[in-house]
Amino acid sequence: MTPDEDAVYNHVLREIGDTPTGWPGGWPNEIDAALIDAIFSVQAHYGSRRPGHETGVFAVVTRWRATRSAPNDLQELAAMDEATLLELLNNGGKQSGRTKALVVIEAAKRLTENGIRKSEDLTGEPNSMRTARSAYLSVRGCGPVTWSYFCILLGTDGVKADTMVNRFVADALGRTTNSKEAERLVVKVADELHLSAHQLDHAIWAHQRLM
Repeated sequence: MTPDEDAVYNHVLREIGDTPTGWPGGWPNEIDAALIDAIFSVQAHYGSRRPGHETGVFAVVTRWRATRSAPNDLQELAAMDEATLLELLNNGGKQSGRTKALVVIEAAKRLTENGIRKSEDLTGEPNSMRTARSAYLSVRGCGPVTWSYFCILLGTDGVKADTMVNRFVADALGRTTNSKEAERLVVKVADELHLSAHQLDHAIWAHQRLM
């Protein structure tokens, strides 16, 4: 491994260990829940998953899942108006100067307009993924980090190189880093530890939230 890879590897062993806590599972086959989770998680407290006592982003996703007409379909979100979704989710969080509820609606519209309604429409085939990614990123408030997280929530292996991951990697390196470098290093270290990238990503997030 390179010196940078060694530094992150050793930092993981010191701070987390080689058997990190399990990945909670995301939202496979629930593209609507995954989209809400990905967008509402930006600069937000994820919250508790304890049944009946959900908080934070998890509570937002729980409210949606309890009231939607059918799972794994973006059409319902795409047809929503901002005021209705705001009331339903009971969260007025903002991203890029707009409510996250509006960002979710616009992302759902762009994805459905490009043939992405259900999780199975994200086939993993390169052209399908490029089309979906381009549609997602065309929405103000949707960026490459949340796109990666959206895909992870649906079952694709990867790293959400957000502030928490970047800070962990920067601490390991003793210098500033960026999302692209942090993602590459976490993927490499995960491979060395025989973990999935999203397993190590989640372990880093869980560690950093306690700091």
